[in-house]
Amino acid sequence: MKELVEHGWKNLSPEAHAAIGAFDTISDDVEGALRRCASGRELIDIGFMDDVETAAQLDQSAAVPLLRGDAFTPQ
Repeated sequence: MKELVEHGWKNLSPEAHAAIGAFDTISDDVEGALRRCASGRELIDIGFMDDVETAAQLDQSAAVPLLRGDAFTPQ
């Protein structure tokens, strides 16, 4: 969303601005923040550390996954 603001988007919701602020707070260590949050700890505890690491990767994919039926497919 930060890129939207930088490219001139206006009238973002208060929630969007809060999300930008939250991301700015953890942007120096996204993976560490995900490992420490409740959902991240839960995923790690049940064996899904790879998912947490994948979620922490920024700007790594040009695809936008869409949920179609029971599966995600690339856009």
